Amino acid sequence: MKKKLNDLQCEIRKIQDGVDDYTREYLNKLEKIIEEYKNKLDSNKMDASDGGTLGFRRAILEDDNLANIDSLYNAAVAVDKFYSQECREW
Repeated sequence: MKKKLNDLQCEIRKIQDGVDDYTREYLNKLEKIIEEYKNKLDSNKMDASDGGTLGFRRAILEDDNLANIDSLYNAAVAVDKFYSQECREW
């Protein structure tokens, strides 16, 4: 799970310099959320998924500029899919 979050964070960092200020701020907020989840994983406080997602795919789709970046979208989908399918219980 942590690797998937790191991959998404890496994709976010790759594109931050090439976006407008509003999108950059949005990406910064996503990065903070990623860090919160990584901290929960480290402290064993992450909730089981019960088949749900973390919402990263939807967060990327909410911004048209971001939705068109395949590598970012794919990384977000990978996080949500892994959490939904593999983290049903700890």
